[in-house]
Amino acid sequence: MKKLIAALALLLALSLALGVALADGLDDATSYVKSIYKNRPASTPKDYQLIGSVPGDGDEVYEVEWSADSDTISFTRDENGMVNVDVDEDNSKEVAYVLTATVKDGKGNEKSVSFDRVVPASIKLDILSEEEIVEIAYTLEDGDKLPAPTALTGKVVAIPTPWSEEYKNITVNIEVAGKVVQCYRLTGEGADKLAEGDEIAVAGLIKNYKGTIEFDKGCVIIPAEEAQSARVALYAWGSLEESAAMTRESTLTGKIVAIPSAYSEQYGNITVNLEVAGLSDYIVQCYRLKGEGADKLAEGDVITVTGTIKNYKGTIEFDAGCTFTK
Repeated sequence: MKKLIAALALLLALSLALGVALADGLDDATSYVKSIYKNRPASTPKDYQLIGSVPGDGDEVYEVEWSADSDTISFTRDENGMVNVDVDEDNSKEVAYVLTATVKDGKGNEKSVSFDRVVPASIKLDILSEEEIVEIAYTLEDGDKLPAPTALTGKVVAIPTPWSEEYKNITVNIEVAGKVVQCYRLTGEGADKLAEGDEIAVAGLIKNYKGTIEFDKGCVIIPAEEAQSARVALYAWGSLEESAAMTRESTLTGKIVAIPSAYSEQYGNITVNLEVAGLSDYIVQCYRLKGEGADKLAEGDVITVTGTIKNYKGTIEFDAGCTFTK
């Protein structure tokens, strides 16, 4: 009897030890996940990746299942085991959510750890009205700037610094939707002749400089009728990372400055480069452009193009299938 009791006691001890070891392994895996993500930025404005498993001792693997308390967040696991998190990058309002990792072992045990995250409201400078852009600009903290360059039209209400022949620039204040925006060291055609009361359009990066909402140095005068097209081109250049694309169709007008691929009779398309509002640093390519008269397009022609804009290996372009009117 004593031997049986001793054997049972040994078996119980081994079972308890094994249970503790399993618990410790799950705890360690959960702590590992927490250590990776607890200090990550809370703001998640774009899609991102998370680990899908944690290796344990020997062949042990702890699977990590991710979830969120918002239906605007979705998860997919790729072939490498990483978890892709898809957020709504075009949400008009800030979305706060709780990101939860549930760590599981092979015995059906699991533990969870959560993180507070937020998807900031998207500032869609390409489709916002000028009034909306100015309202957002006036919420900037000192030193902050809008996420991309943009364009505004307004009336000159003051000239803090007159035209400089030496530096070829001028500083003016324009009134846009009832608010004043300074144009610091403004350049461009006609800048030397500006006077109070003039209606102008300006393109550049807007920031808060010590309480002054201003276009930064390097801003330029553009044709007022091309301000909306400029907003589209500037936003695409300033916001699209490589391989990223707009989630909506865009339309802009520009002048053809180059034809990288001549018209193809076989495919019925042509590739042209557009300069919008004279902004030569923000060329937009129209890849495999289609439309009536595409075979007759030439440099210098002004056309209006509609399609999806993307960043293809550093080239900002309308994707294949874009169309135009002349």
